[in-house]
Amino acid sequence: MPNSLRLAYLVFEARKPARWERFMKDMLGLPAPTVHADGSTGWRVDGASQRLVVTAGPRDDLAAVGLECADEHELRQLVQRLQAAGHRAEPGDAALCSQRKVQHLWHVNDPEQGRVELCVGLAEAATPFASAAFPDGFETGALGLGHVVLVAQDLAAMEAFYGGLLGFGVTERLQTQVGPVHIRGTFMHCNQRHHSLALFDLPSSFRIHHFMLQARSLRDVGRAFERAESLGLPIDLDLGQHPEPDGTFSFYAETPSGFAFEIGAQTQAIDPSGWQTMHTHETSTWGHQPRLRLKLKMARELIKSRFRGRRRHPSQAAGTATGATS
Repeated sequence: MPNSLRLAYLVFEARKPARWERFMKDMLGLPAPTVHADGSTGWRVDGASQRLVVTAGPRDDLAAVGLECADEHELRQLVQRLQAAGHRAEPGDAALCSQRKVQHLWHVNDPEQGRVELCVGLAEAATPFASAAFPDGFETGALGLGHVVLVAQDLAAMEAFYGGLLGFGVTERLQTQVGPVHIRGTFMHCNQRHHSLALFDLPSSFRIHHFMLQARSLRDVGRAFERAESLGLPIDLDLGQHPEPDGTFSFYAETPSGFAFEIGAQTQAIDPSGWQTMHTHETSTWGHQPRLRLKLKMARELIKSRFRGRRRHPSQAAGTATGATS
Protein backbone atom coordinates (compact mmCIF):
# COMPACT_ATOMS: atom_id res chain seq x y z
CA MET A 1 0.00 0.00 0.00
CA PRO A 2 1.36 3.45 -0.91
CA ASN A 3 2.43 5.81 1.88
CA SER A 4 0.36 8.77 0.76
CA LEU A 5 -1.76 9.64 3.79
CA ARG A 6 -1.06 12.64 5.97
CA LEU A 7 -2.35 13.82 9.32
CA ALA A 8 -4.94 16.43 8.37
CA TYR A 9 -6.44 17.60 11.68
CA LEU A 10 -7.17 16.70 15.28
CA VAL A 11 -10.49 17.17 17.09
CA PHE A 12 -10.50 17.64 20.86
CA GLU A 13 -13.48 17.43 23.18
CA ALA A 14 -13.21 19.88 26.07
CA ARG A 15 -15.33 20.49 29.13
CA LYS A 16 -14.17 24.11 29.23
CA PRO A 17 -13.56 25.30 25.65
CA ALA A 18 -12.80 28.85 26.86
CA ARG A 19 -9.56 27.57 28.40
CA TRP A 20 -8.59 26.09 25.05
CA GLU A 21 -9.34 29.41 23.37
CA ARG A 22 -6.88 31.15 25.70
CA PHE A 23 -4.34 28.36 25.15
CA MET A 24 -4.58 28.62 21.36
CA LYS A 25 -4.23 32.39 21.48
CA ASP A 26 -1.71 32.97 24.27
CA MET A 27 0.45 29.83 24.06
CA LEU A 28 0.32 28.87 20.39
CA GLY A 29 -0.27 32.37 19.06
CA LEU A 30 -2.81 31.19 16.50
CA PRO A 31 -5.12 33.52 14.57
CA ALA A 32 -8.76 33.91 15.59
CA PRO A 33 -10.71 30.68 15.00
CA THR A 34 -13.58 29.81 12.72
CA VAL A 35 -16.75 29.18 14.71
CA HIS A 36 -18.97 26.47 13.25
CA ALA A 37 -22.73 26.05 13.41
CA ASP A 38 -22.41 23.41 16.15
CA GLY A 39 -20.35 25.78 18.31
CA SER A 40 -17.01 24.04 17.66
CA THR A 41 -13.99 26.16 16.77
CA GLY A 42 -11.37 25.49 14.12
CA TRP A 43 -7.84 26.84 14.41
CA ARG A 44 -5.20 27.35 11.74
CA VAL A 45 -1.49 26.53 12.01
CA ASP A 46 -0.64 26.91 8.31
CA GLY A 47 -2.27 27.59 4.96
CA ALA A 48 -5.09 25.12 5.58
CA SER A 49 -8.41 26.53 6.76
CA GLN A 50 -8.13 24.60 10.05
CA ARG A 51 -5.99 21.96 11.72
CA LEU A 52 -7.05 21.90 15.38
CA VAL A 53 -10.74 21.68 16.25
CA VAL A 54 -12.21 22.08 19.74
CA THR A 55 -15.74 20.99 20.55
CA ALA A 56 -17.56 21.23 23.87
CA GLY A 57 -18.34 17.95 25.62
CA PRO A 58 -18.13 15.97 28.87
CA ARG A 59 -14.68 14.49 28.17
CA ASP A 60 -11.31 16.23 28.09
CA ASP A 61 -9.72 14.07 25.44
CA LEU A 62 -9.13 13.41 21.78
CA ALA A 63 -12.40 13.15 19.84
CA ALA A 64 -11.17 12.33 16.32
CA VAL A 65 -8.07 11.97 14.15
CA GLY A 66 -8.40 13.28 10.59
CA LEU A 67 -6.30 11.58 7.89
CA GLU A 68 -6.19 13.09 4.43
CA CYS A 69 -6.03 10.75 1.43
CA ALA A 70 -4.26 11.62 -1.80
CA ASP A 71 -7.50 11.42 -3.82
CA GLU A 72 -10.98 9.91 -3.99
CA HIS A 73 -9.61 6.64 -5.38
CA GLU A 74 -7.39 6.09 -2.36
CA LEU A 75 -10.24 7.02 -0.03
CA ARG A 76 -12.54 4.44 -1.67
CA GLN A 77 -9.82 1.78 -1.47
CA LEU A 78 -9.29 2.36 2.24
CA VAL A 79 -13.02 2.32 2.97
CA GLN A 80 -13.47 -0.93 1.04
CA ARG A 81 -10.53 -2.52 2.86
CA LEU A 82 -11.94 -1.47 6.24
CA GLN A 83 -15.42 -2.76 5.43
CA ALA A 84 -14.04 -6.06 4.12
CA ALA A 85 -12.21 -6.48 7.44
CA GLY A 86 -15.48 -6.02 9.35
CA HIS A 87 -15.12 -2.38 10.38
CA ARG A 88 -18.17 -0.14 10.14
CA ALA A 89 -17.06 2.78 7.96
CA GLU A 90 -19.75 5.39 7.31
CA PRO A 91 -19.83 8.55 5.17
CA GLY A 92 -19.95 11.93 6.82
CA ASP A 93 -22.91 14.13 5.94
CA ALA A 94 -22.69 17.60 4.42
CA ALA A 95 -22.84 19.32 7.82
CA LEU A 96 -19.89 17.32 9.18
CA CYS A 97 -17.84 17.90 6.02
CA SER A 98 -18.52 21.61 6.35
CA GLN A 99 -17.40 21.62 9.99
CA ARG A 100 -14.20 19.75 9.08
CA LYS A 101 -13.58 21.95 6.02
CA VAL A 102 -13.18 18.97 3.66
CA GLN A 103 -14.88 17.83 0.46
CA HIS A 104 -15.70 14.30 1.58
CA LEU A 105 -15.01 12.08 4.57
CA TRP A 106 -15.74 8.65 5.99
CA HIS A 107 -15.48 7.85 9.68
CA VAL A 108 -14.61 4.61 11.43
CA ASN A 109 -13.55 3.50 14.91
CA ASP A 110 -10.20 1.87 15.60
CA PRO A 111 -10.04 -1.27 17.82
CA GLU A 112 -10.11 0.87 20.98
CA GLN A 113 -13.07 2.95 19.79
CA GLY A 114 -11.03 5.96 18.76
CA ARG A 115 -12.68 7.82 15.92
CA VAL A 116 -10.75 8.11 12.64
CA GLU A 117 -11.97 10.39 9.85
CA LEU A 118 -10.61 9.64 6.36
CA CYS A 119 -11.00 12.67 4.15
CA VAL A 120 -10.11 14.35 0.88
CA GLY A 121 -10.01 18.01 -0.10
CA LEU A 122 -8.93 19.85 3.05
CA ALA A 123 -9.78 23.47 2.25
CA GLU A 124 -7.14 26.16 2.00
CA ALA A 125 -7.53 29.46 3.88
CA ALA A 126 -8.15 32.68 2.00
CA THR A 127 -5.17 34.46 3.60
CA PRO A 128 -1.59 33.42 4.44
CA PHE A 129 -0.88 32.09 7.92
CA ALA A 130 0.88 34.48 10.29
CA SER A 131 1.74 34.17 13.98
CA ALA A 132 3.77 36.53 16.15
CA ALA A 133 4.48 33.60 18.50
CA PHE A 134 5.83 31.43 15.67
CA PRO A 135 7.03 33.91 13.03
CA ASP A 136 8.75 31.15 11.03
CA GLY A 137 5.61 29.02 11.05
CA PHE A 138 5.16 25.28 11.29
CA GLU A 139 6.41 22.43 9.09
CA THR A 140 3.31 20.88 7.50
CA GLY A 141 2.53 20.70 3.76
CA ALA A 142 3.06 17.23 2.28
CA LEU A 143 4.09 15.96 5.73
CA GLY A 144 0.75 16.86 7.27
CA LEU A 145 0.10 18.21 10.75
CA GLY A 146 2.90 17.20 13.14
CA HIS A 147 2.07 13.95 14.90
CA VAL A 148 -0.30 12.43 17.42
CA VAL A 149 0.48 9.72 20.00
CA LEU A 150 -2.39 7.46 21.04
CA VAL A 151 -2.63 5.32 24.16
CA ALA A 152 -3.06 1.67 23.18
CA GLN A 153 -4.10 -1.02 25.65
CA ASP A 154 -3.93 -3.65 22.88
CA LEU A 155 -0.88 -2.59 20.93
CA ALA A 156 -1.04 -5.50 18.47
CA ALA A 157 -4.65 -4.84 17.49
CA MET A 158 -4.06 -1.10 17.07
CA GLU A 159 -0.94 -1.70 15.00
CA ALA A 160 -2.83 -4.15 12.78
CA PHE A 161 -5.52 -1.52 12.19
CA TYR A 162 -3.29 1.45 11.41
CA GLY A 163 -0.59 -0.61 9.70
CA GLY A 164 -2.34 -3.56 8.11
CA LEU A 165 -5.51 -1.72 7.05
CA LEU A 166 -4.61 1.97 6.70
CA GLY A 167 -1.11 1.30 5.38
CA PHE A 168 1.11 3.01 7.96
CA GLY A 169 4.66 1.70 8.06
CA VAL A 170 6.50 0.98 11.31
CA THR A 171 9.46 3.34 11.72
CA GLU A 172 10.62 2.30 15.18
CA ARG A 173 9.63 0.13 18.09
CA LEU A 174 10.30 1.36 21.61
CA GLN A 175 10.64 -0.69 24.77
CA THR A 176 11.75 1.15 27.89
CA GLN A 177 11.00 1.79 31.53
CA VAL A 178 10.41 5.08 33.33
CA GLY A 179 10.56 4.43 37.07
CA PRO A 180 8.07 1.62 37.74
CA VAL A 181 6.25 2.18 34.42
CA HIS A 182 6.99 -0.17 31.51
CA ILE A 183 6.40 1.49 28.14
CA ARG A 184 6.07 -0.14 24.74
CA GLY A 185 5.64 2.04 21.70
CA THR A 186 5.28 1.83 17.94
CA PHE A 187 6.20 4.85 15.81
CA MET A 188 4.40 4.78 12.44
CA HIS A 189 4.85 6.74 9.22
CA CYS A 190 2.53 7.41 6.29
CA ASN A 191 4.87 9.74 4.37
CA GLN A 192 8.37 11.13 4.90
CA ARG A 193 7.63 12.35 8.43
CA HIS A 194 9.40 10.09 10.94
CA HIS A 195 6.04 9.40 12.55
CA SER A 196 2.64 10.96 12.01
CA LEU A 197 1.15 8.50 14.48
CA ALA A 198 2.56 6.60 17.44
CA LEU A 199 0.97 4.04 19.74
CA PHE A 200 2.04 3.86 23.40
CA ASP A 201 1.11 1.03 25.74
CA LEU A 202 1.29 2.76 29.12
CA PRO A 203 -1.06 3.60 32.01
CA SER A 204 -3.25 6.57 31.14
CA SER A 205 -6.79 7.83 31.59
CA PHE A 206 -6.60 9.58 28.22
CA ARG A 207 -7.03 8.27 24.70
CA ILE A 208 -4.24 10.62 23.62
CA HIS A 209 -0.78 10.94 25.12
CA HIS A 210 0.26 14.07 23.24
CA PHE A 211 0.22 15.88 19.93
CA MET A 212 3.20 17.63 18.38
CA LEU A 213 3.59 20.76 16.28
CA GLN A 214 6.87 21.08 14.38
CA ALA A 215 8.21 24.62 14.33
CA ARG A 216 10.54 25.65 11.53
CA SER A 217 13.15 27.24 13.81
CA LEU A 218 14.89 26.46 17.09
CA ARG A 219 14.34 30.07 18.11
CA ASP A 220 10.58 29.58 18.04
CA VAL A 221 10.87 26.45 20.20
CA GLY A 222 12.95 28.31 22.79
CA ARG A 223 10.54 31.22 22.87
CA ALA A 224 7.60 28.81 23.20
CA PHE A 225 9.29 27.14 26.18
CA GLU A 226 9.76 30.51 27.90
CA ARG A 227 6.17 31.45 27.07
CA ALA A 228 4.81 28.22 28.55
CA GLU A 229 6.65 28.89 31.79
CA SER A 230 5.57 32.53 31.94
CA LEU A 231 1.94 31.49 31.39
CA GLY A 232 2.21 29.00 34.24
CA LEU A 233 1.54 25.95 32.07
CA PRO A 234 2.65 22.71 33.71
CA ILE A 235 5.88 21.56 32.03
CA ASP A 236 6.07 17.77 31.69
CA LEU A 237 9.50 17.40 30.06
CA ASP A 238 12.18 20.07 29.85
CA LEU A 239 14.00 20.89 26.61
CA GLY A 240 15.74 17.88 25.11
CA GLN A 241 16.36 15.95 21.91
CA HIS A 242 15.07 12.62 20.62
CA PRO A 243 17.59 10.16 19.17
CA GLU A 244 18.21 9.75 15.45
CA PRO A 245 16.62 9.17 13.03
CA ASP A 246 13.94 11.43 14.58
CA GLY A 247 16.30 14.01 16.10
CA THR A 248 13.56 16.40 17.27
CA PHE A 249 14.58 19.17 19.68
CA SER A 250 11.53 19.84 21.84
CA PHE A 251 9.74 20.22 25.16
CA TYR A 252 6.43 18.91 26.50
CA ALA A 253 3.78 20.73 28.52
CA GLU A 254 0.11 20.24 29.42
CA THR A 255 -2.92 21.36 27.45
CA PRO A 256 -5.96 22.76 29.28
CA SER A 257 -7.45 19.24 29.22
CA GLY A 258 -4.49 17.67 31.03
CA PHE A 259 -2.86 15.64 28.25
CA ALA A 260 0.38 16.87 26.73
CA PHE A 261 1.48 18.87 23.72
CA GLU A 262 4.98 18.95 22.26
CA ILE A 263 6.64 21.84 20.44
CA GLY A 264 9.69 20.75 18.46
CA ALA A 265 11.99 21.52 15.55
CA GLN A 266 14.67 19.88 13.40
CA THR A 267 12.73 16.64 12.98
CA GLN A 268 14.47 14.51 10.37
CA ALA A 269 12.61 13.16 7.33
CA ILE A 270 12.85 9.51 6.31
CA ASP A 271 12.59 7.60 3.02
CA PRO A 272 9.58 5.28 3.48
CA SER A 273 10.49 3.09 0.51
CA GLY A 274 12.28 0.03 1.79
CA TRP A 275 12.47 1.38 5.33
CA GLN A 276 13.70 -1.20 7.84
CA THR A 277 12.04 -1.01 11.26
CA MET A 278 14.42 0.14 13.98
CA HIS A 279 14.39 -0.78 17.69
CA THR A 280 15.23 1.53 20.56
CA HIS A 281 15.28 1.57 24.36
CA GLU A 282 15.69 5.31 24.80
CA THR A 283 13.36 8.23 24.17
CA SER A 284 15.95 11.03 24.37
CA THR A 285 19.67 11.44 23.78
CA TRP A 286 19.81 14.37 26.21
CA GLY A 287 17.45 16.53 28.23
CA HIS A 288 13.68 15.94 28.39
CA GLN A 289 14.01 15.68 32.15
CA PRO A 290 10.62 14.98 33.75
CA ARG A 291 9.27 17.50 36.23
CA LEU A 292 8.02 16.30 39.61
CA ARG A 293 4.41 16.92 38.56
CA LEU A 294 4.77 14.44 35.70
CA LYS A 295 6.36 11.81 37.95
CA LEU A 296 3.46 12.09 40.38
CA LYS A 297 0.93 11.94 37.55
CA MET A 298 2.53 8.78 36.15
CA ALA A 299 2.47 7.18 39.60
CA ARG A 300 -1.24 8.01 39.97
CA GLU A 301 -2.03 6.57 36.54
CA LEU A 302 -0.13 3.38 37.36
CA ILE A 303 -2.05 2.93 40.61
CA LYS A 304 -5.38 3.64 38.89
CA SER A 305 -4.62 1.19 36.08
CA ARG A 306 -3.84 -1.57 38.55
CA PHE A 307 -6.94 -0.76 40.60
CA ARG A 308 -9.30 -1.03 37.64
CA GLY A 309 -7.67 -4.26 36.40
CA ARG A 310 -6.29 -2.79 33.19
CA ARG A 311 -6.69 -5.19 30.27
CA ARG A 312 -3.44 -6.70 29.04
CA HIS A 313 -2.40 -8.23 25.72
CA PRO A 314 -2.31 -12.08 25.92
CA SER A 315 1.46 -12.13 25.33
CA GLN A 316 1.93 -9.88 28.38
CA ALA A 317 -0.20 -12.19 30.50
CA ALA A 318 1.83 -15.17 29.33
CA GLY A 319 5.05 -13.30 30.06
CA THR A 320 3.93 -12.52 33.58
CA ALA A 321 2.95 -16.11 34.18
CA THR A 322 6.41 -17.36 33.18
CA GLY A 323 8.26 -14.66 35.07
CA ALA A 324 9.32 -12.76 31.91
CA THR A 325 9.61 -8.97 31.90
CA SER A 326 9.14 -6.51 29.06
